[in-house]
Amino acid sequence: MPRLTITIDEDQSDLLEDLTGENGEYESKSAAVRNFIQAGEERRELQKEVDRLQDRVESREERIEELESQLRKRSQIEDKIEDLPDKIRNAETYTERRQRKLDRATLPQRFMWKFTGVPVDDEDE
Repeated sequence: MPRLTITIDEDQSDLLEDLTGENGEYESKSAAVRNFIQAGEERRELQKEVDRLQDRVESREERIEELESQLRKRSQIEDKIEDLPDKIRNAETYTERRQRKLDRATLPQRFMWKFTGVPVDDEDE
């Protein structure tokens, strides 16, 4: 194994002393440092996984927003479809009123309406 010389501050040195020796978790300072480096690598890998998962969550949130928008549009269309029978009935009523007005009109009125159109308003005669 290659040998390295490192400089650490007093608190870090005290921590190494506490973690090694007779009552410590590690048999040597080198073993402790190797473990810290390995833990750092594992932390870096875990951070990559967290970042990847965050990207997936953001992607899913964007998809949810897109689907909610489509759902709102669909709801609006469904509302229009629900109103359609009423509009059709009103159109039929318009047609019926137009026909009734034509049936009651005199010949000169009908001739004039050929050019101007039948004035069908909401008024009933």
